[in-house]
Amino acid sequence: MAPRTKTGAIEKKEEATMRLPSTIPVIPTLTADGVRLRAPRQDDVEVLVRAFTDDQVRRFMPVPPNYTAADAQGFVDWVPRAWQQQERAIFVIADAATDTCIGEAELLSFNTLYDSAEIAFLLDAPARRLRTSAAALRLLCRFGFEHLQLGRIEAFADIENHAVHYLGLFVGFQHEGTARAKFSTPDGKRRDAVVAALLPSDLA
Repeated sequence: MAPRTKTGAIEKKEEATMRLPSTIPVIPTLTADGVRLRAPRQDDVEVLVRAFTDDQVRRFMPVPPNYTAADAQGFVDWVPRAWQQQERAIFVIADAATDTCIGEAELLSFNTLYDSAEIAFLLDAPARRLRTSAAALRLLCRFGFEHLQLGRIEAFADIENHAVHYLGLFVGFQHEGTARAKFSTPDGKRRDAVVAALLPSDLA
């Protein structure tokens, strides 16, 4: 456990190595295994609308209701500010060959005490293949470990989202338990989530 002061507060270790997104002045472009992570552009709007209004995405992720092209354009314009002001490392996922948007991925909820962050991503339905999904997930995790110096990446997936559970295991995430009532639903109910985490040595 981290040391405590005389007042009982937990002290941060002296030699913190984690970097926050705001320390990176320009959103990087990362490419590997047929996928690319890059900053969003105006020409991504159509795909983003389709992805965020997909029934499977809406079932398992807390996306805004009645998502429109104006919402997607607002997202594109907001992302650079999110990196600098809200400490969220947000990328568009693109096909490396065509640079066409196929989804969105991010690291969020950074914890400087424990050098950790949470991961979230989605793919447009035509791109939901294991190879593509795994490549995008690995690339984002490598960015977190190698560039942001994270020591742990956490993931929360709806208890019934079996495809994402399998994907996480495929790239090395380890199942750690259940977060009760983690997600809210449009009808006001709460749903449990599977908790998984990835360490640098786990990445497959």
